[in-house]
Amino acid sequence: MNTNYDSWADIYDEVYSFVDYDINFYLQKASSIKGNILEIGCGTGRITIPLMENGANITGIDSSQKMIDMLGTKVANNKVPIKIIKQDVRDLELAQKFSLVIFPYRGFQSLLTVEDQVNALNSLRNHLEPGGKLIITLFVPGKDLFDQRSDIFYHLRDSRYQEDNGYRSLHHRTEFDHHNQLIHTQISITEHIGDYLISKRYADFTLRYLYTDEARYLFEYCGFRIEEIAGDYDGTPYDRDSEETIWSLVVR
Repeated sequence: MNTNYDSWADIYDEVYSFVDYDINFYLQKASSIKGNILEIGCGTGRITIPLMENGANITGIDSSQKMIDMLGTKVANNKVPIKIIKQDVRDLELAQKFSLVIFPYRGFQSLLTVEDQVNALNSLRNHLEPGGKLIITLFVPGKDLFDQRSDIFYHLRDSRYQEDNGYRSLHHRTEFDHHNQLIHTQISITEHIGDYLISKRYADFTLRYLYTDEARYLFEYCGFRIEEIAGDYDGTPYDRDSEETIWSLVVR
């Protein structure tokens, strides 16, 4: 089941506020690029806005209109030009090509079939300038992930909001479709003031996990040469203990 990211727009920043460890990585990559940059899955601007503020000539693509609207509101008064476009990465129709395309965090893994992944990679390859680079990040599926029980909501974190004694609590539970390599996750967001529960809501998403050798074959099959596989955003080489893979790809 494809995720309805419109339903995530108003809570995305809250749920993923802790994800900031990759921002400097993309800032460094963008600073070395003189041409145009394309971000796939720009969402509410977690990566887009820092790149824009750093002077990058960036275009953001997302399939969720509500995400795009929220990002548009954030940058409405900014004098730095930015393009935000609603399109599907599997079938991009853009008027220009790019020196750098980035697909941050879990974006590529929201493509839930091999066919979707192939279509997206072919579409991205056609939008890269000669010598251009594509960066894709994937999490490495490991034992800790698969040891989770689907009937338990695991605590993620709490965060303060509004009044001094108000807080939000995030929990998640996950079901696995091992045949199709799918992870179905439900997030529970509860709001409290003191000891009182004020509200509770749920948000669902599905991701497809890839094993490293599978990803390597997929990228090469779609016409890319693997320039580098890092295991962390500080450039640490990928090894068997890595929890992330950061792929730097160029068109063959």
